[in-house]
Amino acid sequence: MIYHLEITDRAKKDRDECFDYIFARSPDGALRWLEAFEAAAAALLTEPHYGEAPESEDHDETIRQKFFKTPHGKTYRLLHIIRDDVIYVIHVRGAGQDVMATDEIELPDDR
Repeated sequence: MIYHLEITDRAKKDRDECFDYIFARSPDGALRWLEAFEAAAAALLTEPHYGEAPESEDHDETIRQKFFKTPHGKTYRLLHIIRDDVIYVIHVRGAGQDVMATDEIELPDDR
């Protein structure tokens, strides 16, 4: 199946917050982080069925997670769902952030 990738507004906000946080400390590190983010998102197009995220437990549809690392080894997660041929990146979780509470998850409305 050929998939299409959509990064939700919430995930873009998460991405931008991570980028800005890193950029304030290391502009070069922020650019490397963004490259790792983009590579992880692109990888979803060929293999979207990564493991189930702990956040999935309280939702009717499966929330999956794709891990990616910075060159310094900090792990981040792309939370995503699959609907038909569309992969929605719904959140980006930074290193050290807790599992999201049920009411923090924002799913796209176009079911």
